[in-house]
Amino acid sequence: MERAKFGPAGTVWSSTVLRIRVADRKPPAVLAYVDFDEGPRALVHVHGAEDRPLMPGTRVCLAGRDDRGDPVVVPVAAGDPTEERAPL
Repeated sequence: MERAKFGPAGTVWSSTVLRIRVADRKPPAVLAYVDFDEGPRALVHVHGAEDRPLMPGTRVCLAGRDDRGDPVVVPVAAGDPTEERAPL
């Protein structure tokens, strides 16, 4: 299997807020399915959304991985230069 290169920007397809404890994660936790530009759709954790789901169509950018290795995104404003970064 080859490593895929895409992104780091993407568009939210769907989002939700978990308000119950899952394993040792503290609620609330915002999750989203994101369609990454020129890449896959992935389930990711969202930082910077407080405790509200993101609206479909919201632009996000990969911010790295959390302490468990799960991908993390942050919402970006329209025209934000972080959308123009080189692929990871």
